Parts: sequence; structure tokens; C-alpha cells
Amino acid sequence: MRLALDLEQRVRRKRFDGEILLIDQFPFHQLVTEMHQVAAGSIPSEFSTIQMEKILRGKHVRFQQARVAGFAPHQKTVQTDQGDFSYDRLVIALGGEVDFFDQPSPRIPGLRENGFSIQSIQPAHRAYMQIQERLFKFIEARKSDQGTLYLVIGGGGTTGVEMAGQLADEIPKKCREYRIPREAISVRLIEANDRLLPGFHPEIANYAAEILERKGIELHLGVRINEVQPGELRLCSGKTLPMTILIWAGGVRSNPLLLSSAFKIDTQGRILVNGYLQARDFPDVFALGDCARFIHSETGSPSAPTARLAIDQGIWLAKYLAGETPFPFVPSFKGATISLGKGAAVAVVGELRFYGRVAYLLKMFITVKYIYSIGGLRLLIHQLRMGVLGKI
Repeated sequence: MRLALDLEQRVRRKRFDGEILLIDQFPFHQLVTEMHQVAAGSIPSEFSTIQMEKILRGKHVRFQQARVAGFAPHQKTVQTDQGDFSYDRLVIALGGEVDFFDQPSPRIPGLRENGFSIQSIQPAHRAYMQIQERLFKFIEARKSDQGTLYLVIGGGGTTGVEMAGQLADEIPKKCREYRIPREAISVRLIEANDRLLPGFHPEIANYAAEILERKGIELHLGVRINEVQPGELRLCSGKTLPMTILIWAGGVRSNPLLLSSAFKIDTQGRILVNGYLQARDFPDVFALGDCARFIHSETGSPSAPTARLAIDQGIWLAKYLAGETPFPFVPSFKGATISLGKGAAVAVVGELRFYGRVAYLLKMFITVKYIYSIGGLRLLIHQLRMGVLGKI
């Protein structure tokens, strides 16, 4: 979306000559950073989506709703359920999905069959509906059995931590609504590393752990799952943990569509790209975001798949395609914000770290800024009226 809009500006200013075709299976743009709120029931699913029409109205971008079925780079076509589309230059930005560690064979048996992801709108909504269904069944069962409902989150990275913080806010409301004691619903977060948020400063990890535990989240750190069975998790230590529903946030891999493509990919299904985001052997094909494996020229390591990186790649690629820069893409870490529920967050801005209410406001500001950047003041006002920021 960022690339399409930036190229569109150059078309209007006569700085880019070409037709822009945007293909997506949905008629809306997803705010993927808010999917934990959808899964927890903090906001309706429509709050995390923006209709393409509202973003692209009056723009020199042709939108085609279609499901991509494959790529034929030698013929320069994209295959979809609405027919084939030819291209001069192709940008693949299919995003990613939660890694259930079952490619090429399952490393954690039963994980995909018994776990739910929250990576995008459909899985997040499905997870929410499952939580609601299990909750209703649990309430009925408590009439004769004083059991416990176990909500388990697998993975202590950004997604897992944000989901835990959001659930910590919603569970007490459910308990009051259905008149059951708070201790009747247990929320557990399991992480294989010995601390949360492995990619962040230990101070941030410790703060996040303190806030989550204060909110009643039970942390299991340094714990690895060996197998998932209906109703329980079998750990590598030999122990078992009861589980009513499992939200899996243990990593990200690329869209499975790329596994059968002609492009060279890594073990996580991501397209191998050079410094100009070009697919190997196909210089007229570019990839960005979660479906691209980009090696940082300075560190020699793959860049972490984040929303910020994808946006920066889109901004740079618009300049490159318009002939405005001959230099390769160099990522710069501007910061990150991690929600811990209503009014609580951690944020990194350059070398600075913020906590609590200040970080919470920074996260809200970033969301407002992004919505404004893709749709201007009119779209921002529309989203604010819908209440999209009400529970960030």
C-alpha cells in the first residue's frame, strides 16, 4: 500500500510514467498491528480494516480484488482466480503467516491442528470466536463443575506479549459479566527463551514481564513445547500443562504460495533478494516485507520482519522505480512500540526507551500517523469516529 501510494504521487507529478495495478484478495487494507485487539475482543474486526475505496478514491491506482494463485516470471504474468495479469515490473508483498514449524515436516506435532494464529484479520477473528465459544461452554460446565479455563499463548515475542496484555484487560470484564471469579480463567504465556521479547533490551523485557504478571498473566519462561494434544501441552521437560485454547505466536514465515514458485527462497519460504530488493535471477521482480529475505549490508544478518521495515522498503522502492535514487536500500532502526494493554506500553525511539503512559501515547500517535499517511485527514476522522483508537 505504501509503495502504491508513493508511486501514485509521482504519477500525478509526472515523475513516474506507468500504470499501477494493485491486486489483493480482500477489498480492504488491514491494520495488522491491531490484530491482537481483534482476537481479544477489544475492538470489532471492522475497526482493524480500511476499505480500499476510501484509500484509493481519486487516485491513479487500479485496484483488482483477486486471489493470487501463482507467478510465471518467465512469461511476466501473475496468475489469479480472476485471470492472468501481465506486468513489466512486479512487486511481491504477500506478507507472512504464523510459523507452525511444520515445513517440510512437523517439529511440534499437533501444533497447527490445535493452535490458532492472529496474524491477519481472518485468523484473528477465528481466534476470537473460538475464545468466545470455549468461554460459553465453560460457563455452562461451571454449573456442575468448578473447573478452570486455560487460555495459553505460545511465544513471548511482540505478538504474544501484546495478546497477553490485551487479554489481561478483557478477562476481568468477562468474569464480571458472567459472574464468575477471576481465578476461574487462567492466562498463560509460554516462551522458549529465558525472557520475554528476546530481540529487545533486557530492561524492556523485564518491564513487560512485570506489567503482565501484575495483570495476572502466568509466565512460563525457558519452556519448550514438544507436542500439542487437545486439552494439553506436552513439554520437552516431560511435564504437561492443561490447555483449553492455544494462541500461537511463535514466529513468522512467508506466504506458502511462494513454496511452489520459480523464485529462490530460504528455509522460511521468503524470496531471496539483493540490496535493491530484486529477486535472484529475475531483476524485474521485487519483494518486500515479510515475504522477502533481506540481508543488511552492514551487519550481514537478515533484517527482522517488522511493519516498520516493510513501510521503509515501500518508500525506498518508490524512489528507486521512479529513478530518484541509484543507491541500494539500507534499513534504519527508528524504533518500536509494544502494547501491554490499555494505558500500558513500552517504546524504543532511537537510543531512548519509554514506559507506561508515555509509551502508550506514542503507540497511539504512530497509529494515527499511519492512518493519516494512507488516507489523509478525511480517512483519519472517519476511523476516529468509528472508535478505532478507543482501546489502543
